[in-house]
Amino acid sequence: MSSITDSSSIKALISLLEDPNELIYSQVNANIIALGDEAIPHLHDALEESKNDLEKERIVKVLDKLKLSSLEEGLNIWANNHKDDLLLGLMTIAKYGNPKLDEEKINNLIDEIVNEIKPKITYDAPEELIHLLNQTILYDYGFNGNIRNYSSVNNSYIDRVFHDKVSNPIGLSAIYLIVAEILDIPLIGINSPGHFVLGYVDKDFSQEQLENGSVIENVEFYIDPFNNGKIIQTNNFDHWLKEIPFDLEEKHYLPATNVDIIRRVMNNLIHSIFTSGKKETAKKLLQINDNIY
Repeated sequence: MSSITDSSSIKALISLLEDPNELIYSQVNANIIALGDEAIPHLHDALEESKNDLEKERIVKVLDKLKLSSLEEGLNIWANNHKDDLLLGLMTIAKYGNPKLDEEKINNLIDEIVNEIKPKITYDAPEELIHLLNQTILYDYGFNGNIRNYSSVNNSYIDRVFHDKVSNPIGLSAIYLIVAEILDIPLIGINSPGHFVLGYVDKDFSQEQLENGSVIENVEFYIDPFNNGKIIQTNNFDHWLKEIPFDLEEKHYLPATNVDIIRRVMNNLIHSIFTSGKKETAKKLLQINDNIY
């Protein structure tokens, strides 16, 4: 078949997936796979419009393959070149669920939150800064912990989080981290044994300290966005860790880099997809996640 470049040709090609002739189907399938990411949104549209069971089954099969390939490539590019950009990593995951994701809309929403907070920062008191983040993100913008559906797949898709205004602990924490970085508020992610929380640290911490975990010594207090932005003093956090029990000598393993955060978001997504019955897809996602460094 000749090269496929325009939308109408792609749609026409996809329509041939319902052909019962296995030879034709094999050729069509190969051509669609060769199109890569370009075919994904058209396949989504075709799946919504199709009334042919055979076509639907074949669309789902090729769509799943292309989306997994796109996610793997996207996360590898992110990890190798852009891992300082947490939002980009989250949007890469979200595109797996929504290939038509509007990145500009998400960036605009982040900017809107930042612009709401920025003029109100008239003090340096750390706890006051956190109260301001809590007030804006949780109350003014109405984000909440997704208590009703803690394991929802949407908790792992940043576009759905902004639409639904609910997420799990790491989803809410990610919003804080993204906003805080723009505003130069020194927050880090904490891979706590319970659920994901945040730490307020000294402004002078380095990426190396984050990666080797020594930054944990500079945490002034912890923040739990999932629990109404509750501030947890370090002695109370340590006491809780010991009750789990957790060896405090291992605390340097708790600070989370952006790669750690993306891997944990992926793990949540994998769990959601596995429990929904799509075990093979979950297995393939796990393989992708294992290769993110």
